[in-house]
Parts: sequence; C-alpha cells; structure tokens
Amino acid sequence: MNTHDKINELLTTFALGELSPQESSDVETHLAECPQCASELEELRTVLECADAMSRLSADEQTCQSAKQRIFEATASKQTSKPPAAIESIWRMIMTTKKFRLAAAAIIVIAAILGLAPFLGGTVTFADVIKPILNARTIVFDVVFGNDEASPVMHEEVAGSLIRRTVSNIPNMVMILDLDNRKMLALDTAAKTAGYVEIGKVGDKTQNYIEGVRRIIVELQEKKGDVEKLAECEIDGRKAIGFKGGNPKEKLTVWADPKTVLPIRVEHEIGQLHIVFKNFEFDRQIEEIGMDVPRGYTLDNAQLDLSDAAEQDLIESLRIWAEIILDGTFPDAIGTDHYMKQIAVLGQKIPRLDIPDSEKVQLGFKFGKGMIFLQKFEFGGKWHYAGKGVKLGNADKVILWYKPEGSSAYRAIYGDLKAADISQENLPK
Repeated sequence: MNTHDKINELLTTFALGELSPQESSDVETHLAECPQCASELEELRTVLECADAMSRLSADEQTCQSAKQRIFEATASKQTSKPPAAIESIWRMIMTTKKFRLAAAAIIVIAAILGLAPFLGGTVTFADVIKPILNARTIVFDVVFGNDEASPVMHEEVAGSLIRRTVSNIPNMVMILDLDNRKMLALDTAAKTAGYVEIGKVGDKTQNYIEGVRRIIVELQEKKGDVEKLAECEIDGRKAIGFKGGNPKEKLTVWADPKTVLPIRVEHEIGQLHIVFKNFEFDRQIEEIGMDVPRGYTLDNAQLDLSDAAEQDLIESLRIWAEIILDGTFPDAIGTDHYMKQIAVLGQKIPRLDIPDSEKVQLGFKFGKGMIFLQKFEFGGKWHYAGKGVKLGNADKVILWYKPEGSSAYRAIYGDLKAADISQENLPK
C-alpha cells in the first residue's frame, strides 16, 4: 500500500480527532500536498458535523446492526468502490465514538460516506451515476468506435494524465500516453522495440476520450442542462437505467446498474463520431504507468510527430488505404471506426512489401496520422466522403471534400489524390 492510500484510510480517524500526535502530523503533511485527500477530509467533516447535530436522535441496536449488514452487502455486490476493510474501519470509528454510538446519525453518516443513498431507499439520479466517472483515481474501460459491436476494442487504463492503451486487433502493441507532456511511448511487445512520439495538441481531443465524457458531464452540471431520464432496459445482458443530455453538437447517454448505481455503458455522440465506453472498473489497483523504456527493449530513435497532422497526411492515408490495403480501389467508407478495423490488415500487408524496414515503419505512421487529421472534422466539421468504388488515379472523381475552419471555400481531394479549392456550388451532388 502506498503512502497516499495509507493516509486516506486514516482520514476518518483524523476527522474524529483520535490519531496519535505523530499520525496526525503525517496526515497534515500529506494533506498539504494532496488536494484530493484534503477535499475528501472537508466532505467527511461536513458529514460528521451534520451527524453531530443529529446525535440526540436515538436508534436501537438492532436498527444499526441491520444498517451495517446492508452496507456490507452493498460492498460485496460492488455497490461502492471502497474496500470492505475501509468500511469496517469507518463503521468502527463511528460506532465506538460516544456521541454517534447507537444513533440514527450513524446510519446517515455511513450512507453519506459510501454514497449509498439510492441503496438506502433514495431515487437514483444523474448526479449519482456520474460520480465515479468524475472522481475515481483510476478508471479502466473498453472503447468501441461506431455502432458495430464487433469492431476492434480499445482497452484503456487511465491514472490522471497517464494512459496505458491496447487495441484488440493489434495484440503486440502497447501505447503509453503522457498527456501533460504531450508524448506517447509505443511498445512492440513481440519485437521488444520502443519509440517515442510527439502528440502535441492532438491529445486534447483524439487521445483522452474519457476526458471528453467528463467535459460534457461538467458542462451539463454547470449549465444545468436538461438531462432526460430514460426508461429501464437491458444493456449488455444487465438491467440498466439511463440518462441522456448534451448540446447541439454533442450527446451523452449514461447507462447504470440500478442496484449498484455504477455506470456500465456510456455513449458519446460528437459530430459524426459515435463512441461507446463499457466494462468500467473504478479505482482498481493498476500497474504503475511510466514513460521509461522497459528493460530489455531497444529504443528506436526515429523522430515521429503526430502534432502537425495536415491535409497531405490525409492524402497519404488514402493512398495507403487504396494502394496497399485494397489493391487499387478506395474504401466504401472512412472514419475512425473503419480505420480501427483496417490497421490490423495493414499490419499484415506491410511486412510483405519489398521496401526498407524504415519505410515500413513510416507507412503505418502515415496511415494513422491522416486519420488524426480527419478526426478534426468527425468531431463537428463539415466533410463528406464519396470514394466508394472509385479507382485510384481517377482524376475526374471527387472522393472527399471538407471545409477548413475559417474558410469560405471547401477543399476537394480527387481520385488521383490531387487536392484543390472548390466552391460549394461545384460540390458533387
């Protein structure tokens, strides 16, 4: 157990003034450096003050024991992220403190600390189900792009600004993202090679997907946006209650287990992109995420930069898609969901090409960089793809057009991959 977790477990005892002088000093030192624990302590003290005001209320021992049993049952069913040992400690502190013992306040305090108001009979609200998304120290989940549940799954382990990412159809690749420093460490676990990639501002939207969910949740809270409560239904084989809200450009739907009040599925619609989050685990102990090259790996010193994705990168991505993946024909559709399905195909074809290894690395990199440029428009820009069935080299056919931000004209990309300005009236019908 690390120092943070040890101190966190002492907060209840500290709030009750029952720590030794040395332990109190250790807690105070940690609180000065940890805003999260300081915030938890403030909330805990507020709850205890409320309980103190209610300490004259009585409750028989049987009621308290019944409440304790229900709380522990909730823990066993993962209705709260706090471990049983921590709950036992909180209960013991409350029940052995004279002013709380055998008082109705004890039940109120324990329910407030654990966030179990719905379990004790309250109505499940949007505020209840989004708490772990906003407050968990670590979040583990799966991401699927598009509406096809058979699409590749991106697995995320998030601890603050650090993310460990894997993709189901690229089994040997692990990506470590440091969003504060805008870098990514890519690890090939089969070849034991590693490389650093500059991600720049691309990390603001296209790399931290859960932050996009948090952003719209906060917006709904601050602006008191309308959140619709959906009818109970079955999601992934489980009963679920849902809440939906958003703005003209984005919609967010959160499905939660009505018993545990924990999110089980989140759907984020932003522009033309549909993202599904599922298989959540909150505050799970995960292996430390670091940006150092692991022992036994060879560092590739090639300079890779995703921070300046531009139109030419999209053109190169389309060339690779048509020339290498589909043998001369443009795909039926493009976008993040389609890209995720094709990266494994490209990974199988690149090794067969009669080109230097350094160029093979660049091919995979260019394919991804072009899709990063396209994501700017998936997130709300004006664009359209019309390359289905078009042969590479067809100079008369516009296969894609988009409107750059701040521009009055569109940009068109033709079948021969030439690009030019085009007026709206000359766009294909």
